[in-house]
Amino acid sequence: MNFRQLIIRNLRGNFRTYAAYFVSSAFAAMVFYIFSLLLFHPQLEENLSNSGTLSELAKVGLSVALVVIALLSLLFLWYTFVVFLKRRKRDLAIYLILGIEEKDLRKILFVENALLGTCATVTGIGLGILLTKLLLLIAQNVMYLTEGLKFMVPMEGLGLTFGIYVFIFLLISFFSTRALQGEQIISLIKENEKPRPEPKSHWALAFSGIVLLLIGYGLVFYFSFQTYSMLPLMLGVLLTVAGTILSFHQFSVFLLKRLKKRSTFLRGTRMLTISEWIFRMRDNAAMYSLIAISTSVAFVGISVMLAIGSSSFSSIQGISVAYVFPWSGPEDLNHTEGKVNEIKTAIEEKGYAPVTDSVSLLWAYANLDESAVTNDSFYTTNGFSIMRESDYQKMMKQIGEEADSVADNQIMTLSANYSRRKQLLEVPENERTSIYPIELGSETGIKKDVTIVHSPSMLSLNYFGLSVVTDKTFEEWQALLQKSADDMESGFIWLDYPEWAETPELVFDFNGNLDKENALIDQQYEELSQEFEAKGDYTDEEWAEAAKDIPMRTSYTSKYQVFQENRQGNGIILMITVLLGSVFFIFSASIIYFRLFADLDKDGAYHRSLHILGVSPKERHKVLRRQLQVMYFLPTVVAMTALRILVELPVWQYYGVIVSLFLIFQIVFYFVCQYRYLQQIDRIADPTE
Repeated sequence: MNFRQLIIRNLRGNFRTYAAYFVSSAFAAMVFYIFSLLLFHPQLEENLSNSGTLSELAKVGLSVALVVIALLSLLFLWYTFVVFLKRRKRDLAIYLILGIEEKDLRKILFVENALLGTCATVTGIGLGILLTKLLLLIAQNVMYLTEGLKFMVPMEGLGLTFGIYVFIFLLISFFSTRALQGEQIISLIKENEKPRPEPKSHWALAFSGIVLLLIGYGLVFYFSFQTYSMLPLMLGVLLTVAGTILSFHQFSVFLLKRLKKRSTFLRGTRMLTISEWIFRMRDNAAMYSLIAISTSVAFVGISVMLAIGSSSFSSIQGISVAYVFPWSGPEDLNHTEGKVNEIKTAIEEKGYAPVTDSVSLLWAYANLDESAVTNDSFYTTNGFSIMRESDYQKMMKQIGEEADSVADNQIMTLSANYSRRKQLLEVPENERTSIYPIELGSETGIKKDVTIVHSPSMLSLNYFGLSVVTDKTFEEWQALLQKSADDMESGFIWLDYPEWAETPELVFDFNGNLDKENALIDQQYEELSQEFEAKGDYTDEEWAEAAKDIPMRTSYTSKYQVFQENRQGNGIILMITVLLGSVFFIFSASIIYFRLFADLDKDGAYHRSLHILGVSPKERHKVLRRQLQVMYFLPTVVAMTALRILVELPVWQYYGVIVSLFLIFQIVFYFVCQYRYLQQIDRIADPTE
């Protein structure tokens, strides 16, 4: 028999052992190929979304996801290959006894793993290619792309996937087999014959784990309700991780040893169950901790991304009205009004009733060196964009929100987002009210001592420090600015209609035309600028004379455009998170599977002893089922009960869906493994059956 025949027979003979390893590896390669497909697809590569910045961020996210999957695969495959070596210790020892040299044994294992890895990689890529059209349809809908994605197989993604995974398998095979020593293999066989000392636990360490968990959860709870400092959150996470590890390693053993002292310990199969649990909890403490911590992170991450990716969350992002058109000066105001009237007329022709109005703004600034400003923890900018109370009330009525009241000589700052709104709602009004001087306009010297009230009332218009004063105060301050020759008028025109989300074609038409006009104007200014730079020195009057025939730009912000960009960005994040989560869930379940079957010889010998002592198969199966239930479900239960979502999102419904799907997968996997494991144990415990 030559090496080739021996390797093929080994793969055939250990097919059941390699099956889960092969399937998990193929699945990881398939997901890696999917990310490569999204990253290198020409249509996505050219314009992954309507936003250039978002496109770049998406490419970075997909690239990072590829790195994460590759690292997860490396760790997982390395761990499982070491488990395989331990599982096959008897076969390897027999080869050595028969005279096979260590270098030849390494060669056999190296080629086996490399061949298996190559087949798994090719299978994963093949499955990815077969599912490409379905995946592109899903990507198109999840990312809300306006154009269909063509079926294709990007050679860059194909080559990258094949190269990365073949390299991983070769790397693992090389380093794992080089560390293999014949003496170690022989000692592994004798290891089963050595009696295992009973695990020890100290009550102080056991209860320290519980205390650390409680303190960690308390700090996270404090962070979510009382402060926005990151220190309690980071400290809480570290303490929770440490507490989880100590709880599995020390408290679980301590608790089980206490149960042994109870009188009920000798009833039925409890003695066997608890005694075996003690050893398993010690041996698997690190694995349980890792899976519990990772599972909780995966559950929360996927749930939050599902909530963020939902249309209900996307719809509250961006500005509060359908359009905002800023203007500066009377000439710009006239130009902007003309554009707004064109859009309004087009919307009315579609049967809608848009509402529009022009809002004037004043500007005021606070001295950041003032002690009162420094003590105002809710002051986040160095200035205020101030509008009339009547304009504010009209806008709030239009968007269906309740308006707050403001007094004379008082500035009420508005919340620009839901996080700010939530923060201010939790604080009484007297704690978010301050008095300090402000300066009207820019370097006018006009100072006013005013009361600053930070309001949870939310109005987002992309203006820093958007604030409200009474109409009377606004007129007085405007008159003062006009006297100081700082009478440059500015503001914005807003347009809104409740059906803004129902008219994407109309919005794309408006925005496309405005963007084309602005691009042509920018091009004319660029050409004029190059002409003047080549000319040399020039005056402002010469520039103004040359640029007078260039049309004015129309600046605008579209609620639907922001909504669309948010949906696309959230869809990209959602796909990345769900695919990464699926890889993690597959790997975590497989790790438990490999860890379980790695000790099959040792467990089989133990149950062989129980069989000789007269323990019935039914009783042995009862003990095994309880142990398997702990192994498969304890980390998940810990992860589920140790969570509190820290964001104001509809997360729990998504969290329930994710947990339910994972539990269904885990339960099916548990029954499959239980069936196989009981069969193998019975075969070893009673060879006559």
